Amino acid sequence: MGLFEKAKQQAVIHLKDPEKVREMAEKVKAKVEDVQTKRKANDLLEDLGRLLYAQKTGRVNPSADIEIDRIVSELRTLEDDGLTILPEP
Repeated sequence: MGLFEKAKQQAVIHLKDPEKVREMAEKVKAKVEDVQTKRKANDLLEDLGRLLYAQKTGRVNPSADIEIDRIVSELRTLEDDGLTILPEP
């Protein structure tokens, strides 16, 4: 059973308590946002890996450095917002 289905099932159980429904909706929203943020970070890391691979194999895109800087900036923003991109050494 997916996350949405579980939340829906719990919402039906607590339908008589609007405060519980609101709390559960907030939890589900936060979880969805967390998953989306992690997915974005993974996509950025994949793009960064492709660019690095292209550089190391002599297939450099002329705008690679600009793209790398943009990706690193986005990843740093995600880190500043609390997402762990790489584990601490």
